Amino acid sequence: MEKPRNDGSHSEEFFSHLIRERTFRHTSESRLSCLDQDIRNDEKIELGATLKEAELATCSIELLLPLFKNAIEEMSFENTGDNLPSMLLQNLTDNESENINLKKKVLEKEAYIQELSCLFQNEKENTLKANRLSQAVKLVHERLQLQIHKREAENDKLKEYMKDLEIKIAKWNLQLKTNKDETTAVKEANRQTTIALKKASKIYKQRLNHFTGDIEHLTSHIRDQEAKLSETVSASNAWKNHYEKIVIEKTELEVQIETMKKQITNLLEDLKKMEVHGKNSCEDILRKLHSMEHESETLSLENKELKGTLAALEDKVVSVEEELLELQELENQQKTLIEVYKTQVQKLQEAAEMVKSRCESLLQENNLMTKNKNKKLDEIDENHSLLKLSLEEENYLIQLKCENLKQKLEQMDAENKELEKKLANQEECLKHSNLMFKEKSAEYTALARQLEAVLEEGRHKVSEEVEKMTSRERALQTKILDLETELRKKNEEQNQLVCKINTKAQHQEVSLKEMQHSLEKSENQNESIKNYLQFLKTSYVTMFG
Repeated sequence: MEKPRNDGSHSEEFFSHLIRERTFRHTSESRLSCLDQDIRNDEKIELGATLKEAELATCSIELLLPLFKNAIEEMSFENTGDNLPSMLLQNLTDNESENINLKKKVLEKEAYIQELSCLFQNEKENTLKANRLSQAVKLVHERLQLQIHKREAENDKLKEYMKDLEIKIAKWNLQLKTNKDETTAVKEANRQTTIALKKASKIYKQRLNHFTGDIEHLTSHIRDQEAKLSETVSASNAWKNHYEKIVIEKTELEVQIETMKKQITNLLEDLKKMEVHGKNSCEDILRKLHSMEHESETLSLENKELKGTLAALEDKVVSVEEELLELQELENQQKTLIEVYKTQVQKLQEAAEMVKSRCESLLQENNLMTKNKNKKLDEIDENHSLLKLSLEEENYLIQLKCENLKQKLEQMDAENKELEKKLANQEECLKHSNLMFKEKSAEYTALARQLEAVLEEGRHKVSEEVEKMTSRERALQTKILDLETELRKKNEEQNQLVCKINTKAQHQEVSLKEMQHSLEKSENQNESIKNYLQFLKTSYVTMFG
């Protein structure tokens, strides 16, 4: 009677241990399922925690195994004639070996997960580096765009300045045209004045010739009268008869002398008017000369301002050349950066190839592991069949124990299946990581191509800007040369106009001096004529009392 009680106590203890193991395993399974969900949600970082919990579960199983062995040994002492405890011990040893193998696999998986985490961190670092490089390229591109906008603004300013210069040149051309028109008008006025002076001089010459003819006629008449007077001296009687005629002729001569005096006074007034008109015309010409000199001074000042603007433009050209040198330096720096990017892309490609090789090796290892596990599962199924055959012949308690063992084995199968699922999930994660790696490598290649395209566009834009700047510089130089030639021509034309005006003024002064000299000669002739007439009067008075 004591033996069955002992058997009952041992069976109760064994059942309690089994229940505890089941509850512990259920809790561990629930924890593992929760951890799997956390792993899927939080990526591969929390695998270490799950592995630690699995280790704790294995440790608890190891702690329970000696109790299970003791219970089986007690059962073996009670049932020495049976072969079931030996079979159970063999199954337990097999389970222990499987647990050891599973621990090794778990450790290998931990190492593999650590390697994957390292690779993931390296990929993150590479992505950060690529993002930094892309940001740097964007900054360089933005700087280039800002420089391009600045150059465009400067070019617009230069265009506006050139337009202002063209407007000023057009104004100067209009002023030159007006000056030319004024000079032509002055020339025409001078020609008209010279023609009028020539006409007046011709009229004065004609009058002088007429006066000289009258004077000659008077002299001949006076000679005739002297002859007559000589005749009258010889024949006073005849003179007395003709005395009345002579008195009449005398009165006529006096009238003619008065008319001659009036004509001489009129001629003197006309000469004074001509002198006043000549002086006024000379003053007008001098004023125009002063205005032309003032305009020439203003033009010289404008030429100086243009020279200053030309110097400023030359300084701007020098600054533009310096900026072009800076842009060339930036291009060289960008070329070096491109070479660095190419080396980094090559390194990334090599790392991708290494990761691919590692993934292939890991896939092969996983396939081997799955095959081994399938073999072990087949062996376990065979053991199950043997255990079923042996347990059918045993008692109710042994059947219960076998059922418990079956449940344990089913749990182990479930654990193995869960491990297989985990392995499948890990393989899927590996595939996903490979796909991500391929996508990232494609993104890196696309970024590299974009960088090359952006750099080529930048180079093309820089070359276009350089060509535009060179063409604009050439156009500016040609315009500057044209402006210089126009200024030289205008200065030469102004100098020629000044010389012509000076020569005309000198010619007019010479003509005025000649006119004054001719007027003085005419006045002297008139005075001589007056003196001669006075002499005749005095002689006539003396002769005829």
